[in-house]
Amino acid sequence: MCLPRIRRMWAQAIGIGIGTWAAGIGAVAAAQRRLIFKPPTRLRTLPPGPAAGSFDVEALALQVAPGVTLEGWRSRPRDGSAPRATLLYFGGRGENAAWAPQMSGYLPGWSVLAFNYRGFGASLGRATEAAVCADALRIHELCGEAAPLAIMGRSLGTAVAIRLAGAVRPRALVLVSPFDSLGALAAANPLLAPGVPLLRHRFDTRAQAPQVRCPTLVLLARGDRRVPRRRSLALLRRLGTTAELAEFDGQTHRSLPRSVAAQTAIAAFLVPA
Repeated sequence: MCLPRIRRMWAQAIGIGIGTWAAGIGAVAAAQRRLIFKPPTRLRTLPPGPAAGSFDVEALALQVAPGVTLEGWRSRPRDGSAPRATLLYFGGRGENAAWAPQMSGYLPGWSVLAFNYRGFGASLGRATEAAVCADALRIHELCGEAAPLAIMGRSLGTAVAIRLAGAVRPRALVLVSPFDSLGALAAANPLLAPGVPLLRHRFDTRAQAPQVRCPTLVLLARGDRRVPRRRSLALLRRLGTTAELAEFDGQTHRSLPRSVAAQTAIAAFLVPA
């Protein structure tokens, strides 16, 4: 086979490969909303805490837009007393937040409030970055001004929590597996990096992070393969406050928030002895 023909064959193969890769990037860009806001397929649970049995959980429904109602839950002290404080929780990608009120088992006397994002669980509507951040403000209105407020976010929810914390100035903030921007996460992956300019839901918290002024706890799993530690530390450097950092062995991105060790650390931070 002559050399020119071999070169043409190689050029054709390379062209086909580039075309296939470009088509894949385009498909990912078109499907990014479904990839970022992946609905949950199962409900995970939290091991009972020391104060298990001291609270009740009520189901909630919050209309955030015409035809859009969010599914939510709130725990309250079983004895009918007013909550000592409220923890407002924002979940991660593919997470059903129904487990979150069980954190009252580790936070005696606290009320924990959580809602599923649009399109998650029984929540209606289509999730977008703008929609979930606007919904967070509506959810915050439910908390009222009667009790101190703390905000907690996990993974994708840390971007929502940071923006809300910068706007409403809570008493405390808890971030589990945070990152500075989805673009930065994607840029670290050679296959996804070329699609970064196509991102429509960037969840870039670098501009909002300096607005966070409250005491902040950051929890990281040393076995986390989804959010690199350097992306979490990049966010910490931008916070407008000095954050406490807690890292855990034997935990993954998925397991960390529902581990007893993490819940014990959160309780010690929010309810110091």
